[in-house]
Amino acid sequence: MGAHDTVNSRDPAAIKKAAGRFDLVLSTVNVQMDWNAVLATLKPRGALQMPGAVTAPLDINLLPHMMFSQLSVGSSPVGAPVVIRRMLEFAARHNIAPINEHFPMSKVNDAFEHLRSGKATC
Repeated sequence: MGAHDTVNSRDPAAIKKAAGRFDLVLSTVNVQMDWNAVLATLKPRGALQMPGAVTAPLDINLLPHMMFSQLSVGSSPVGAPVVIRRMLEFAARHNIAPINEHFPMSKVNDAFEHLRSGKATC
C-alpha cells in the first residue's frame, strides 16, 4: 500500500530493533501500546500520527524522546475535504488501491475470527 517498511506492533523486539529508523509512524490501532517504544523508532523531528482514536490516555514521557528529538504526535478523526482530495489524488497518482475482503452475512462470525487471528489482508 505504499509503505516502505513495517514493524509488527505485537513484537517488542521488532519495535526496539527499529529505533531511530522512521520519519513517520502511522498507527491505525485503537489499543493501548508502549507508545514510548513506538516514539523511539522515530528519527529526530519525526511524527507519530494516529488517524483514529485510542480509548485510553496515551502514556508518553516528554523526556527523552519527545523533547530532545523534537518529535510530534498528531491525530485527526477525519481530514478536511481538501486533505481528503489530496490523499485521493496521491493514491490515484501512485496506483494505490484499497484492499478488501468480502464475507457473506451468514459468515459474519468467520469474518470476525479471520480479523482476530491476524489473517485479514493488510
